[in-house]
Amino acid sequence: MKTIVSFLFILFVLISTSYSQRVIPSDRVVNHVNVRELPITSSDIVGALSPGESAELIESISSWYKIRCDDGDIGYVSKAWTMIGDGISEAEGKDDLVIGSWNIKWFGFYIKDRHDYPAMADIVQTMDVLAIQELRGPRSIKRLDSLKAELNRRGYKYERLFSDQTGYSGDVPGYGGYLERYAFLYDIDRVELVDPNQPYKFIDTPIVDNQSLRQVPISVDFKVKNGNGFDFKVVTVHTVYNPPLHNVRASEFRFMHNWMNEQLEDPSVSEKNIFIIGDFNANPDGQPNYFDTIIFSNNKYRVVFNEPAASGEPPIRTTIMVPKVDDSSKFLSPLYDHLLLSRNTDYALNLEPVTWASGVIGVIEFDQEQKWQDYGEADSVKRNMSDHRPIWIKLDYNTEDRD
Repeated sequence: MKTIVSFLFILFVLISTSYSQRVIPSDRVVNHVNVRELPITSSDIVGALSPGESAELIESISSWYKIRCDDGDIGYVSKAWTMIGDGISEAEGKDDLVIGSWNIKWFGFYIKDRHDYPAMADIVQTMDVLAIQELRGPRSIKRLDSLKAELNRRGYKYERLFSDQTGYSGDVPGYGGYLERYAFLYDIDRVELVDPNQPYKFIDTPIVDNQSLRQVPISVDFKVKNGNGFDFKVVTVHTVYNPPLHNVRASEFRFMHNWMNEQLEDPSVSEKNIFIIGDFNANPDGQPNYFDTIIFSNNKYRVVFNEPAASGEPPIRTTIMVPKVDDSSKFLSPLYDHLLLSRNTDYALNLEPVTWASGVIGVIEFDQEQKWQDYGEADSVKRNMSDHRPIWIKLDYNTEDRD
């Protein structure tokens, strides 16, 4: 009897192994890929995966694979440098609903297009919905379309939307002139617009020379394309950075704080699953600490990217870190980019506080890849990618809708 049981166990292991997916270094890897203890680049290195080697895939999270090496050690490898062993690069996070945000530095402003669209698409394809800030200039829509084309060339079906220009016209003394657009890229195989006839709304008017907001945020209502029909509102924001306009940033924080609470308190507002995500320019060095005094977790919303600190985890900066950057400690803590999440959505994110190690939220530290470290100058990385790192949160794609 023991012989039969042992044989069946061995057969089970062999079958399981034969069907388990394996992670291998991508063709770009020359030496090895670091295996890290946690899914962040600042985590300790616990091993290496060299060309010709593979590891068992345990779990796929946005921008990282959790793997088990042949020696039994468990860790994380960056998806930017690895792929599934069949040679097909996985669409990260597709087992989950992944919502992200990325400030792409002056996207469309420069005459010469130096954007690395394949590298950018490596990031965007990990998201079901990506909010983009800082589309600026007459070439911004064309460059957004170039990024979309790269995604679709890979076999994905992404659609884009972009807003009218919002900001300062230059006609108001003391405020200067600055206009930009917001944009979204979203996977139409996974999500759809609730109202295609009105794909987005500005949350206040006027959209130019507004007294409370420099760039007026836009909101977009999405719905997951499955039987449970989870729908949600994503508001993307980009507050002002300029030190002389720090009072405007304080006004923007107050407006968003009040707006979120009003949406959640108003019984006539049906959508209560609300994500306010983007570049908050939280507490720039040498400027007043408005974010922590005005934007704070209350009984109606959570400041999600502040929560890892409650578990004793160090912060992860949301601006790039490359050689020759002006100040290696600048913008490390607190974060620039944030997410405010309505507590009505807690049923879909039943973990508090969230941590980096949980794999529920993250920052894509693309700039730590050797390719970008070798660029040396921060300005070159900004022109090819951005000065910001994307942020993301994931929920269960099949969660039910409760509002």
